[in-house]
Amino acid sequence: TTDTTGGILVSQGTEDVISQTNGTLALNASSEGKGASEAKNGTKKYGSLSEAQTALRIKLLENYDRGAIPPYIPNEEEDLLDEGNVSEPVTIQVGINFHRVLDVDVVKSEIDLLTWMRFVWTDTRLAWNPEDYNGLDKMWFWVEDGAGLAETSEIWTPDIELWNQKESIKTSFSNSFAAVDPDGSIFWSRPGHLNPICKFQGLHDFPFDNLMCVIELGSWSYSGKFMRLEPFEEGYSIGGSETSGEAFSEFRLKNITAELRIYPPYPSDPLADWPVLLYTISFNRSWQPYIRGYLIAQILFNCIGFACFWMPVQSGERLGLAITAMLSAVAADLVVVSKLPSASELTWMQKFSMVSQIYAAFCVLEGVVVSYFYFQTSADLVPGYLRCFFCNARRLSSFKRRRYAQRQKSHGLDNSGSSVDTLNLDDSHGSGNSPAGTFRSAPSFRPRDADDFQHKSEIKHNRYWKKWAQAVDDFSR
Repeated sequence: TTDTTGGILVSQGTEDVISQTNGTLALNASSEGKGASEAKNGTKKYGSLSEAQTALRIKLLENYDRGAIPPYIPNEEEDLLDEGNVSEPVTIQVGINFHRVLDVDVVKSEIDLLTWMRFVWTDTRLAWNPEDYNGLDKMWFWVEDGAGLAETSEIWTPDIELWNQKESIKTSFSNSFAAVDPDGSIFWSRPGHLNPICKFQGLHDFPFDNLMCVIELGSWSYSGKFMRLEPFEEGYSIGGSETSGEAFSEFRLKNITAELRIYPPYPSDPLADWPVLLYTISFNRSWQPYIRGYLIAQILFNCIGFACFWMPVQSGERLGLAITAMLSAVAADLVVVSKLPSASELTWMQKFSMVSQIYAAFCVLEGVVVSYFYFQTSADLVPGYLRCFFCNARRLSSFKRRRYAQRQKSHGLDNSGSSVDTLNLDDSHGSGNSPAGTFRSAPSFRPRDADDFQHKSEIKHNRYWKKWAQAVDDFSR
């Protein structure tokens, strides 16, 4: 009984073990069947989206060469090799979203634009099947310093550069991730500053000008044999957020156009042309501050200068007012000059400023001439120093003649009937007589007050010159 019972117990224990073992085997068999089914179907389930991204990143970046340009046709490498299309260039689509105008420096011929730079291309080495990775349909890869070969960059990127740059877009734009779709399409967008050097057009109409600047984007290393450029959608967009646009700014965006331009090959490589994208940007300038602060002020200063013609000549403020009007015109011109480059071309405002300054200078000169004639008392306008010079010249000539005559007499060469004329130098100008050659200042330069005359001749001469002063004033008015 004991043996039988033991045998039975052993048999029951064996049956339980066998039963449990059969259950485990059945579970393992079902798991193996399910795994085989998944392996057969080519799918693998991950516990989370993060695990799927990690696995996909490892797979895509394995043996990935960041320095090699992407292939042309996606997903069919064998057909690609058979068709011989591996030499086709990769197409890069370029788009710029213009966020706002930060600065337009006409003097330095440069502008500063806040933009979003967008590049779109296809790299079939980064393509995958979303069903294999829990339906994952988007991946992101880091790009540093605007270049795929940077230390921490993960994928290849095009070397699009600003050809007329003040600062490279590799340093003026932020680092960011590039978004990749399952078919290998890559969208790489970065915010930053676009700083080109411009050859401005339309500046001659300042301040009513519509400035235009051309921005040139293209690959710096790859010619058209390896890389082609296309506009992304229209090639540009404006705004896109609540903070875009300008307020209380001198310049605003007016219009933007994008054009594909292909430069001819260099003689060293006749098969390699160079495609670029040309963005023509036009700006509207706020002309109202220049009208209020400069143009109207210049007109008022000119009117003030013209008012000097009605002031009495005896008033010393006449010349002071004319000089003040001229200095104001010069100061206003200096403000405008600081806004414009030092160039040979003249703008509309510079021409107006030149006319205004010439008019202000004429007001000052007219006041000086009228004052000079009004207080003049001499018989003529010959200065005293010229009169002294001519008198001394006449005295010297007379002295030489007398010496010559004496020399002839001493040698017996003088004829008895001949005589040497002597010049009687006489100062016929001014009042009274003076010895020949004596320097006398013109009477009108003597310190005196208005209508302070010493001789009747001065009164007579002054009446004559006052008529000239009146004629100049009437002509100026």
